[in-house]
Amino acid sequence: MSLWSRVIEGCDNVDSCVRLLEEFFKTLRVDPSLCEEIPLSGDYRKAYAWVEKLIESGVPDGRSRLILYVISRYLINVKRLSMEESERVIDAFLDNSCRNHGNCGKVYRSWIRRVLESVKSGGWRPWSMSRIKENDRQLYEIVSRIVGVEG
Repeated sequence: MSLWSRVIEGCDNVDSCVRLLEEFFKTLRVDPSLCEEIPLSGDYRKAYAWVEKLIESGVPDGRSRLILYVISRYLINVKRLSMEESERVIDAFLDNSCRNHGNCGKVYRSWIRRVLESVKSGGWRPWSMSRIKENDRQLYEIVSRIVGVEG
């Protein structure tokens, strides 16, 4: 089966289509610097506004899980920030968690870099609120309180 056929066969929802198309385009070996950046639409920005709110306010618990499943994926694969820019935003998230919630424990920079590298190479999208609710109820309770979503 050709790679393009795999894209056609496996494209049954937005996330799978995006992932498969990204894999397909990687095989073409096009220099990414030659591609024009597509601005995020208003709807797309609205869909991820809750992640921006989390970054701005920080959290009382669950920082590492949010970095792993949501924030790193959002910064690298949605906003398309560089590794360095993503590290700075994650540092701000950690600072905000400390300042606003007293959650000041150490999160190692080497771990953050490994997460960012893995997320970039994997092309993974951030978990949605419904996926957080399904996979990690405790984290969902924390996030929903911060961003103002009814549980």
